[in-house]
Amino acid sequence: MLKIRIKDIELEYSVEYRNVKYVRYLLRGAKLKLVVPKRFNENIEDCIHRKDRWLYKKLTEYHEYEKKMDKLTSDKHLVHRSLAELKQLSRVYLDKYQDKLNVRVNRVQFRDTTTKWGSCSSLNNITLSKNLRYLPEHLVAYIIYHELTHIIVLAHNEKFFNIIKKEFPNYKDFDEELNEYTYMLRKYS
Repeated sequence: MLKIRIKDIELEYSVEYRNVKYVRYLLRGAKLKLVVPKRFNENIEDCIHRKDRWLYKKLTEYHEYEKKMDKLTSDKHLVHRSLAELKQLSRVYLDKYQDKLNVRVNRVQFRDTTTKWGSCSSLNNITLSKNLRYLPEHLVAYIIYHELTHIIVLAHNEKFFNIIKKEFPNYKDFDEELNEYTYMLRKYS
């Protein structure tokens, strides 16, 4: 990783030359990925400094977010279970909640995902993130219930959340906790 200073903040960045027309600034957390056209012949640091104001604002916001999340997660830890243990635990909750919701899953698969904990297709196929193995059991149960509810209602609408509230009346607290674990996974991996 290369480094550049934006005011009082040091920013790590990488450069990728691709078949694109314009420069792209992809900021994830406190790291910048600069995607530039293959025949780009400008100075990379000058290119980054053109976005100083925007970068500084985003980096400052991210550092504030980091402080807040570090405080919220100080008493939490990632669970370490194997993929086999996750599959076994998932089977327990899949069976329990399929019966409770009177739905049937066509197929369950586990994938390496970075942005979603799970998904449900219109064919009743459930995909669960392998990263669920790092979550406490109550959050694994919540995600499975959430995905099975999508067999009944595909959208995140009032009807969907009314079903969620039957089993998880405080589902917003679970969503907040999932955000905390998402932060922890990104920070420690």
